[in-house]
Amino acid sequence: MKIRYISTILLLAAGLFATSCDVEEDYPVRTGEIISEITTGAASVTAIAAEVTGTVKDLSLVSSASYEVGAYYGTDADPITAGSKKSGSVDENGNVVTSITGLSTGTTYYYATYVTLQDKVTKFGDIKSFVATNAVVVTNDAAEITSSKATFTADISGTDGLGSFETGVKLSLSADDITSGITRELTEVGGLLPGTTYYYAAFARIGDGFVYGETKSVTTPTQQMEYVDLGLSVMWAKNNIGADSESETGTLFGYGDQTAMMTSTRLEDYLNIDIAGSNDDLIFNLDLDGDSPMKSLTPTHAQITELVNNTTQQWTTVDGVEGVQFTALNGNSIFLPVTGYRQGETTVADGAGYYWSGNVSTVHSDYANTLTFSDASAKSGFSKRSLGLALRSVRAYAEVTPESGNLVFGDLENNGRLRIEIYNEFGETAAAPPIDPASIKFAKNMVVSFTLSGITDNLKSDAAGSYVAGLEYSDPSWGVSYWSDLNMGKYEAMVTGDGTYTVWMEVTSQANGAIVFCVDIAGLWNDIADWSKVGVAVNSIKLDADVEQAVNQSIVSFGNKDGNDVDGRIEIYNEYSSSGATSPGAYNESLKFNGMMLVDFTISGIDGNLVEGASANYRTELSYADADWDPGYWGGASYGGTTVTGDGTYQVYTYLNGDCEGAIVWAIELYDLWVQLVDPTKVSVTINKVITPGKY
Repeated sequence: MKIRYISTILLLAAGLFATSCDVEEDYPVRTGEIISEITTGAASVTAIAAEVTGTVKDLSLVSSASYEVGAYYGTDADPITAGSKKSGSVDENGNVVTSITGLSTGTTYYYATYVTLQDKVTKFGDIKSFVATNAVVVTNDAAEITSSKATFTADISGTDGLGSFETGVKLSLSADDITSGITRELTEVGGLLPGTTYYYAAFARIGDGFVYGETKSVTTPTQQMEYVDLGLSVMWAKNNIGADSESETGTLFGYGDQTAMMTSTRLEDYLNIDIAGSNDDLIFNLDLDGDSPMKSLTPTHAQITELVNNTTQQWTTVDGVEGVQFTALNGNSIFLPVTGYRQGETTVADGAGYYWSGNVSTVHSDYANTLTFSDASAKSGFSKRSLGLALRSVRAYAEVTPESGNLVFGDLENNGRLRIEIYNEFGETAAAPPIDPASIKFAKNMVVSFTLSGITDNLKSDAAGSYVAGLEYSDPSWGVSYWSDLNMGKYEAMVTGDGTYTVWMEVTSQANGAIVFCVDIAGLWNDIADWSKVGVAVNSIKLDADVEQAVNQSIVSFGNKDGNDVDGRIEIYNEYSSSGATSPGAYNESLKFNGMMLVDFTISGIDGNLVEGASANYRTELSYADADWDPGYWGGASYGGTTVTGDGTYQVYTYLNGDCEGAIVWAIELYDLWVQLVDPTKVSVTINKVITPGKY
């Protein structure tokens, strides 16, 4: 940008400065250090007046009495030498505003911002122009509003004789700053933030002069971000910030920009601190989480590194947009589109993706850490903090930990059960609740892990030795609830002594809060010899937890159990069979859980393939041993099995006490089926899902 200087002081000989001089008189030397930048901005125009803008940096170094700002203007193309001077005002950020009146309609005026120091040195911004016009702009109401988009239109008249002119809309977060807002075309505008009020005014631009319509406002609806469990330390959002779908770029932000409005290229205008999860984190301050008790955040450098190192990446196309699919060991994936980057107001489309972390680089503070990818690779990188990059949020798994000192347990209902009261509006915990009952919000499931001590070797001689535990829960509406009948179903736990247990429930509608929330263990109270020795802890309450385990369908097979020529067996994995040879230790890293395991499977090829006189009823149950052979289950329980009567979909389950990691044998037994098949090769099996609520 051209900067012009006019000085009322003649430069003296160099020797004068070598001896002595007053600093206030040293303006030919000092000016460049005091004023780092002066620019001429746009003008707001009517038929007979204009408000012209500019910037002067850095007047904070001098007192307000020692400078003057404003604009030179006139009809001559060089207003600095042939125009009039009009003083203006400047704010703490260096923004200069000058009001000019008495203009002639239809006339072109030229203007330049100036600053004069001590009436001795004047610096100018570049020269711009506007036309005094009686054109009229009408700002229409925004339409087609989503959490990240809105369509802006205008009606413009009175432009005859002006020649070419531009139209657009200014957007700002404040009605007072509308003229300095960001400029967008009169069309669908994307990259807006959810739950945010924007002020907007349509304009017609003639030269550097703007004719504005009425300033209006629009508030985008809030967005409940959808998250994907990749089996990592945090869940990753499905969409970028400022996007309605996974293939949209969304907004490009400078590092730490909370407004989505900043386009400055000056590093000092951007934060130089770690922001992830702080009040300086834009994502943390957005309303993205609906009923979840957990907050969305900008990912840390470590979380980006974890994503890259623990997923496979594939360059692909979604909705015609190129990007990278990140697929985790559990089979879930997210798509991140290419974004390019923004430098100032210019977006550079270089075919790559750039996403901010919430951490400043430890190598050089001009940079912050990023996720960067191209069609060749994905990696943790870094970018200058002044560049505009995309944002993809993360969120912790929803988990509530009760205050153990406030738990209440005992035979609270006088029915021989041990009740662990987590919260009961009608019980002792109402006065001092271990949890905030309003934090219990979920739409899919709730999983409760608890630990018992002092049970083993403390049972009466005639004690049963095993006890069913289940949830008793209702939200304040009494409509979203689960009341365990304490029979050993898929939501219950089998308590056999000291240890950690998992109970859970599923819902089909949103649960909001808790009015009754307990774990009951049938018959245990009556069988304890000395209750003073018993301890109870609720370890975690997981809300909308990922309870499914990934399965390698390619190594699932149907065969004869142990070569006995009688029983059929669906092998999900067997270290000593074909699956073990194909994928040794296939589940040793990915399969980790405590408690219940349920397998949902579909079998076909039975109907029409049985020998004459076949029973067509086959008892079916689960067999499993973890990689260390313990815990394990080899059938025989009174619960969890099913009867296969032909082609169809079935479920089998069992409860395993202890932490299960990996698998050495994992199968579904179909007793007596093999011997009654005409052709076993016609049977095929699909494992639809494996559910382990105690997944960790």
